[in-house]
Amino acid sequence: MNILGIYLLNQIRTGGNRRYLELMEALAERGNRVFVIINSFLDYTPRYFTVVKIPIKYIRHRFPPASYLFKKNVKKNIASIKKELNVNNFFPIDFIQIFGDTHLKVALYLRMELRLPLFYGFRCNDIDRAHILRASGGMSLKEYLFSLLYEPINRFREKQVARYAERISFQNSADMKRFVQRTRCPELKTVVIPGNIGLPRCTLEYENKNTSSQVKNILYVGSLSASKGLWDLLKALSILKNKGYDFLHCRILGRLENIDPTENLIKKLNIEELISIDGFKDPFPYLINSDLMVYPTLYDAFPNTVLESLHSGCPVIASEVGGVPDLLHYPELLFESGNILQIADRIERCIKDTSFYMHIRKLCGERAAVHHFDWAEQFENTMRACK
Repeated sequence: MNILGIYLLNQIRTGGNRRYLELMEALAERGNRVFVIINSFLDYTPRYFTVVKIPIKYIRHRFPPASYLFKKNVKKNIASIKKELNVNNFFPIDFIQIFGDTHLKVALYLRMELRLPLFYGFRCNDIDRAHILRASGGMSLKEYLFSLLYEPINRFREKQVARYAERISFQNSADMKRFVQRTRCPELKTVVIPGNIGLPRCTLEYENKNTSSQVKNILYVGSLSASKGLWDLLKALSILKNKGYDFLHCRILGRLENIDPTENLIKKLNIEELISIDGFKDPFPYLINSDLMVYPTLYDAFPNTVLESLHSGCPVIASEVGGVPDLLHYPELLFESGNILQIADRIERCIKDTSFYMHIRKLCGERAAVHHFDWAEQFENTMRACK
């Protein structure tokens, strides 16, 4: 098949960004012809797919929006893009493939200009996520007001996707059902393709290398904010310290942007000696040397960090929200999002009850096996079924 991708960001910032480029590489490696329109300011050299580069300067979270600039510059360069496609004998194209709404404007333009079907990868249920965060009190006043402002915009985007995309993939069944309810999109257009454990991210070097038999070292991987539940974990650790578990140590991996509120909470809870904030690091060396990964997110579609934990053999417990129940399945591995006492109780049981902790390890091993599959093959098979 001939597949046209779009990646106009100037950096690989999120797991979703990385996974998109991995998908394009894997589809090309499987023998498909993959051509990706890329921002020339992106520091990335593809191994398998072909690129056409166009320069787009933008500042993240500034006006005008990146999505507007992406469409504007693709329209400006459409003649050279078509020329590159022709020179590479890339027509006819079977699908445009994108992840998320950042590239939706430009994808809809190319869909009309080149008369191509669109395969849209739904990455985050922004509407439900905003509802959850507003209810949790985890937003600043500015964030709260912006979330209200953006809700009608997000609903409009969803309706565009439902109307114009020929196929829509979701990472979990809950997000798919909510999308169908909101947009009245025909279910025949939708498919669930969850994340997987596989190369290039999950290598043999770290597979099942964690051999922990007791809980002292806890790991959190994610943003340093309320939205991923870090503050709930900190409060749970404060409870455990007051119960005498002052030997615990929690390492936090995440970007150090807006770190002050988190550091202030750590001081307020008087748990400085329990916490190390190591910044944005490769999690695998930490995962193989930790006893328990705790991911108390308030919403996540299908967290890569949980997949990485399963791959390393590090036992993981996480919030029962978004795609996490699809990912972990077993009640023993799940806790109620925002329930600080339940988080503390689950960690305490892992500390006190060795048989329960080893049971957690066994269940995580079973879930790891479920997520070993060819991710790109599932996308390819979905495209072929649409032709």
